[in-house]
Amino acid sequence: MPPAALEFYAGRATFERPVTVAGEVRGIPDIRSETCGMCHTEIYAEWKISTHARAWLDDEQFQAELVKSRGETPGSDGDVSWLCVNCHTPAVEQLERLVVGLEDGDIGKPIYVANPTFDPKLQNDAIGCATCHVENGKIYGPWGNTRAPHPVARRESLLTEEACTRCHQAEQFYESRNLGCFFDTGETWAASPSGKAGETCQSCHMPEVERPLVAGLPARKTRRHWFGGSLIPKKPEFAAELEPLEEVFGEGVTITVEPWTDAHQKIVDRQAVMSEPDQQVAEEKFVPCARDCTTLAVVVRNDRAGHTMPTGDPERHIDVVAEATLDGEVVARAFTRVGSRYEWWPKTRRLADTRIKAGEARVLRVEVPTGSGLVVTGWKYRMYEDAWDYHKLEGKSVRGREFHREVHSVK
Repeated sequence: MPPAALEFYAGRATFERPVTVAGEVRGIPDIRSETCGMCHTEIYAEWKISTHARAWLDDEQFQAELVKSRGETPGSDGDVSWLCVNCHTPAVEQLERLVVGLEDGDIGKPIYVANPTFDPKLQNDAIGCATCHVENGKIYGPWGNTRAPHPVARRESLLTEEACTRCHQAEQFYESRNLGCFFDTGETWAASPSGKAGETCQSCHMPEVERPLVAGLPARKTRRHWFGGSLIPKKPEFAAELEPLEEVFGEGVTITVEPWTDAHQKIVDRQAVMSEPDQQVAEEKFVPCARDCTTLAVVVRNDRAGHTMPTGDPERHIDVVAEATLDGEVVARAFTRVGSRYEWWPKTRRLADTRIKAGEARVLRVEVPTGSGLVVTGWKYRMYEDAWDYHKLEGKSVRGREFHREVHSVK
């Protein structure tokens, strides 16, 4: 890395700079994931369908937002894309240009230089093997192994949250540009029962498995590299290969239907007041029960995630709908939305945060007629419909997926 770029990035927050200089590794032709996969075949096959592998050109949402952040859309001003690319193409060699300074200290006016080590094929790896395992010409693993045909060293941090939070904990508001990063997974994990108990990100997101690291070698403890996340496909054609992973990772939250009790009312009393936009949505979709009603609680519990749900991109949200029908007619309906909601213009501000902390729950009260059928569905979404339409992503990406559906007969 040019000295001026090295000096500039050294003064920036972790998520504002490239993760590392990978460098050439003695014993292998290059550090592309495909090359690693020639020996580490199972890990490579897992990574290929992962969210990490598809965080660059396969991520239509990010690419659309990148156009805007580069100042290439009407009405936009300045280029703040250099802040965004470091988590989607983290190695220095993946960046076509490097920043050596800011004109007048303005984050929207980066001073670029060409990157002499840029590798366009490595860039297409997005978050690849080199991101976590290669630095300054050496390959790092959680155990270390001197029998490998290339230099290997041990790095215990690969088994800790440190490997993840450098990108998944990115909170900063740049008032001069009305720009914000609101990724707080690391912070909410640290405050959760899982974080306090010493369970790391890898505990859930990289399940342990006994297998040979390389075909022909003895089996050893290693971890899966699917990085499933929400399992919402980046593109429609990726849906089929992600379906089997739903059994591996689960859903983070569970949804149950229970008779209404005082305990449920206490949870409702503690719940944050919904913001005006979300409240309007709820009211538009609510059909009150008119006769012989039974009160039920639809409980959304964050009992399987070690962080707030949903997490990651502030556009992510969960919709839960309870709908009762009788003789083919909708006779009761209730809706709740779990997530954060921001107003991005003219001033960025958070309107609401109804996300569920780890170990806590959100309750939806529904009154249904006796004899009716109740269907409860849960949907995970990557972004709100207005942003989805703005970026014209229909047919290019997948906005959300149904993760829960159950049917009850109300007696």
